[in-house]
Amino acid sequence: MMKMSEIKLDKFDQIGIVVKDIEKATKIFGGVMDFKAKLNIVEQSSTVWYKGKEVTFQMKKVMQNFGGKQFEIVELVDSNGDHLYLDFIKEGNEGLHHLGAYTKNADELIEHFKNQYNINVIQTGKAGKVKFDYLDTKKTLGFYIELISF
Repeated sequence: MMKMSEIKLDKFDQIGIVVKDIEKATKIFGGVMDFKAKLNIVEQSSTVWYKGKEVTFQMKKVMQNFGGKQFEIVELVDSNGDHLYLDFIKEGNEGLHHLGAYTKNADELIEHFKNQYNINVIQTGKAGKVKFDYLDTKKTLGFYIELISF
């Protein structure tokens, strides 16, 4: 049995980038990085819980494998309220938004990080069977940590 202090992430599986112009960004990423397949932009909507409120937004998105990691590029198209991507853009940011980790014990990690480091969940959502929890780590780490559960 693990002691609570030994509960840690052991890897990141996803790199999340938020941009203002996905066509421009995709052209640059595709020119700089050797993706093994074409970068396809898809439109998608998402509903999340952010600071206790349900918010739906539209985005353009690229999800591509790169170097054994899932590389995600997001451009916001429309939103009916605030959420982490919109806040990030409103603050004038572009670039690394989050690092995501696939996990089967998100609840245990969330509890541990809250008790040990006062890190709370700031946004949650679901996409099919996938649940995602964003930890409020941007001020301390410079990016969010996303726990991705299947």
